Amino acid sequence: MTPSSAKIAHLAKAVQPRPLPDIPESSRISVHAAVSRFSVLYEKVRNAVDYREDHLLRKAAIARILKRQLALDGDPRSMGVQLVRELIAARYLPNNVLPESLGEGVADILAKYVVLHRLEIGSDLHHEWLLGIVAAELEEYLDEAGQDKAFTHFLYEQMAERITLPVGVSNDDDRRIQVYIACHRALVKADEEMIGYRLVRAFHPLWMNPASWIASPADMAHQMVDVESRVRTALEDPLAQKFQHAVKPWAISLNILRTALNENPANAEKLLLNEEARHEAVKRIAEKRINESKAKLRRGTIRAMIYLFITKMLFALAMEIPSELLFFREVHRVSLAINVAFPPVLMLLVGLLIRPPGKENVRRIVQGVDELISEEGPKGREVRPAKKHGALGQLFYGSAYLFAFVVTFGVTFFTLQFLHFTWVSAGIFIFFLCVVSFFAFRLRMVTREYVAVPRPDNVFTLLSDFFSIPILRAGRFLSETISRFNVFVFFFDFILEAPFKIFLNILEEWSAFMKEKKEQLQ
Repeated sequence: MTPSSAKIAHLAKAVQPRPLPDIPESSRISVHAAVSRFSVLYEKVRNAVDYREDHLLRKAAIARILKRQLALDGDPRSMGVQLVRELIAARYLPNNVLPESLGEGVADILAKYVVLHRLEIGSDLHHEWLLGIVAAELEEYLDEAGQDKAFTHFLYEQMAERITLPVGVSNDDDRRIQVYIACHRALVKADEEMIGYRLVRAFHPLWMNPASWIASPADMAHQMVDVESRVRTALEDPLAQKFQHAVKPWAISLNILRTALNENPANAEKLLLNEEARHEAVKRIAEKRINESKAKLRRGTIRAMIYLFITKMLFALAMEIPSELLFFREVHRVSLAINVAFPPVLMLLVGLLIRPPGKENVRRIVQGVDELISEEGPKGREVRPAKKHGALGQLFYGSAYLFAFVVTFGVTFFTLQFLHFTWVSAGIFIFFLCVVSFFAFRLRMVTREYVAVPRPDNVFTLLSDFFSIPILRAGRFLSETISRFNVFVFFFDFILEAPFKIFLNILEEWSAFMKEKKEQLQ
């Protein structure tokens, strides 16, 4: 394959570091080291009770800080300055590097939300969605590298005309939107808010020009309600997952290539032109990433086992033991021991049974890189909608799923009864079986992050899917339901955070005052 000079130039430029502006030290935002230590510690504890992937932590912190500031202040200018300072204190942004003027740019973005929020047009859910869009916009504005935007644009340009649909399934604009969404999900693991912000920017460019509407924002407020509906429709498209699977192999290859280019940005163009050196670098990094994912899986499994054992012990003490004493006047020790030990043992077994991808996977990643930078581009793929079944077909497949559900949970329940579980301990066992199985399934996705060649299905996978899917679906429902009632998150966000941050502000003001007094003695 012949490399494209235009593509090589684009990728080489994307990894070049931005020149840092020459900012006088007196004009840089600086946060006291003691305040930063307290803030970092708080963020670590706060993030431990509300699990998110690392690349989403800063955006989540932005949204959390904004919610608190809106309740206490509401002035975009003071909110902008305080937001940047809190992000620096928590080390989401570098200390003593960024200019004080950064707070003004943040304030301009915040002002858009503040004026619309005060109008109270739309439901509470709409305003929560708007806050997520603003948080995603701020995340992009505060991003120092800006590489995500360049690489997702490159991937979209390569795939936009090569991911197709059968004639008559959808119009071309909707197809392109789904390719665009899939590129963000597969390459940079963007969440719904990050993609939603980019769709708002595409669907309603006026949002990015607040000077033209912020003085009279009523029309914009009504328009954004309609924009939200359009964004949600695009994000919830039934074919979205299929588009993501179609894009994923090339997203993996581009991600590996991006890492190789970032090792030595000055040498990026030479590496892209030298096929042998490029292949060697891509193979090395792909193998390294796969090994890292195995290590990450082991660490995650161990942490999950400890977490599950501790929480299950607490759950047993708080729920299972009192319930059995209430209904049965005694504690069934065998079932209690099984319930306590089962969740961490299940996690251990899942971790041991997961196999990493093989050499064929690395070969496919290298091939994907060659296709992306070639004049010909990647091979086309057709996304096919799920086959529609008639009434008889729907009845058959619905009955098959119900059969799998009944057999899976029925066999589990009768097995527990054979082991002399009470209905209380059996219910708790099934609850944790579902939640832990779904948790293990999500953890398993860590090793699938760099799988460009899915393993072929066989009889064993067909049978395991048939009987495990009811448990996983029930686990997802329970996990999502429980996450809405996270007592620890409520405690941190609504009780602890505000007074703690006020304490840190007082501490920083006091340290500045003492520094000033000390300088007067010199």
